[in-house]
Amino acid sequence: MDNGRGAGFMATEPIILIADETLSVQAQLGEALGKQVSLVSAMNQEQLDYWIDQPDRKPDLLVVDQNFTGQQLSRFCHYWKQDPETRQIGLIVMGPDDDDVEISSLGAGADAYLRKPLNSQLCRIRIDQLLATRKEMQRLESLSVTDGLTGIANRRYFDDFLKAEWLRAKREGGNIGLIMVDIDHFKAFNDHYGHLEGDHCLQKVAATLKEQVQRPRDLVARFGGEEFAVVLPSIHFDGMKVVADRIRSSLTEAAMPHEASDTSDILTVSMGLAWAEPSSSDSMDALIEAADEALYAAKAGGRNRYSETVDLASVRSLMTN
Repeated sequence: MDNGRGAGFMATEPIILIADETLSVQAQLGEALGKQVSLVSAMNQEQLDYWIDQPDRKPDLLVVDQNFTGQQLSRFCHYWKQDPETRQIGLIVMGPDDDDVEISSLGAGADAYLRKPLNSQLCRIRIDQLLATRKEMQRLESLSVTDGLTGIANRRYFDDFLKAEWLRAKREGGNIGLIMVDIDHFKAFNDHYGHLEGDHCLQKVAATLKEQVQRPRDLVARFGGEEFAVVLPSIHFDGMKVVADRIRSSLTEAAMPHEASDTSDILTVSMGLAWAEPSSSDSMDALIEAADEALYAAKAGGRNRYSETVDLASVRSLMTN
């Protein structure tokens, strides 16, 4: 799905990440799989974390040696399949020729188990099967999380994405910004130009937002009706206004006619800006509510503008006092 992040459909060459303390397995799998995949290796946890945190090219499949996880194989598999950051990445465990270890791995969530010494032909068959399954799942998921009219992320994907980034920011001590965007006088636009032109209007606004929200980890989504949401992970507080200014300037340059507007003779939007450094006591819903309130203030202030950025910490302080 093209969602404004640049990390939609699977790359031409799937990425297989091999977590093993030696390079011998990578060499064997490289010979078995040939040039149809890109192989990368992680020889320690730090390297594994690095690849998982890549926003634009996450691995499609992890092949992990049992010894890589120490004595925590079941826990590792369970965590991998529960974490929003990794649960969509296929998981194959390599280990000894032992029924108990295989049963434990599969029972904890691994998609497949490869017994050592590796059989190259069997490895290729199982990896090909998993990659084919993943590709089909991505195709179906893309349909289920894409807004059919605008082609950007829908509300369902927005909810999942914001939750994952919120948890990441909380875990890493980072921050996250949210901009709620509402088309001014859209009902009047529909009444004046007709619903077909109204659909074209939504598509043009979605395309404009995607053009102006440029970092790989950012997300543009249709929140509902004529309202859009822009999620900005790891952004400085002052950077929120920079993005909002770009959006306003781009729509002004586009100059889409809106003769039925009480605000301007061209199409305009109102925006509510909210920002947070999530703490253990903060709720993701509070960020959405803050952006919604800020959007309401922008509309009440005359529309065709954006609010001051609301820092969730200041809201928390006011509520505490």
